Amino acid sequence: MSVPRDFRSLFPAAAMGVYLNSAAEGLFLGSHVDAMQGYASLKGRGSNGRLALATIENEARGLTATLLGVEGHDIAFLASTSRGMDVALRSIGWQPGDNVVFGDGEFPTVGFAGALLVARGVEQRVVAVNGGALSEADIVAAIDERTRLVVVSLVSYKHGQLLDVHWITERAHERGALVFVDAVQALGAVEVSAKGLDFLSAGTFKWMLGSHGVSIFYASPTLPITLLPPYVGYRGVSELFPAGGASAYELWPDARRFEEGMPNHLGICVLANSLRFLLEIGAAKIEERNLALVARMRDGLDRLGIPILGGAATATGSIVAFETERFAEIEQRLEQHGTTVWAREGRVRISPHIYNTTQDIDTVLEQLGEFGL
Repeated sequence: MSVPRDFRSLFPAAAMGVYLNSAAEGLFLGSHVDAMQGYASLKGRGSNGRLALATIENEARGLTATLLGVEGHDIAFLASTSRGMDVALRSIGWQPGDNVVFGDGEFPTVGFAGALLVARGVEQRVVAVNGGALSEADIVAAIDERTRLVVVSLVSYKHGQLLDVHWITERAHERGALVFVDAVQALGAVEVSAKGLDFLSAGTFKWMLGSHGVSIFYASPTLPITLLPPYVGYRGVSELFPAGGASAYELWPDARRFEEGMPNHLGICVLANSLRFLLEIGAAKIEERNLALVARMRDGLDRLGIPILGGAATATGSIVAFETERFAEIEQRLEQHGTTVWAREGRVRISPHIYNTTQDIDTVLEQLGEFGL
């Protein structure tokens, strides 16, 4: 793919207004239409198209590994970020008295999973925010010898705080605990390295510019051999028809053991196209561009006298948020001006990506100023 300097031209919807809601849903590359038509052509050939689809899948696996700085066989494709977390949680042999640690303000599915574990006698330790943000030290302080798993978002969906998950993982390992990293609000927006982590999962329909129904799942090659998937799918075994019969199956010794049945090849074709685009630009350049837009947004909100959520957080992803009782009104009025943001739970969230410009930021700041915030 030839990437022009004006990224906006590659996203048809970017010309329809100011879109600042990538933390909810990324815009679609125009070239994805070709990727989907390519899938349709291969699927139309029935089983004769499978080899070509497998080739695209292997390419996507390799490109994902390049993006994360890991090996291709340590990448699996699942259906969602939440499915990745579920796999990590259910691969652990929980015992009454064990505990799971996560921060206050994680995405609701984390709390749902924690509630399920409580029913099995597992304690959920919820780390409180401090100064409007989570502290890596507070998360580590909650870990003890009965902690089996720590669940942490690399970038907060609420206000964009970016945590040092590698430091947390190192400290957790000292106590015998594993760490699951939710990277859905980071991967594709900022540089992400999975090397040294235990689990990492990220849906691809936000910052990865992909489609629904496909998530990236990383599992470390150093995970304990006793950590087994909670199911056995035909994609997770090294030999589909083992000589000793079904009971003699052997799982792949890497992340592929967590795969299930036939993958979402349509979504993977789209993902491969996204990955080529993202890697051609480079994760470092994307992060530099996005964080410059975030800094401009934060400075503008400061001039308007609007306090930013996150408080003491010094590192951020590509998200800015603020609290206001007028969140629903603001979302509606911005939409009337052709500007899309996310507004819920008493806050407004603004999330620029590669297709946004400084003019987009200045436009939304001007609009917010007109509302008398």
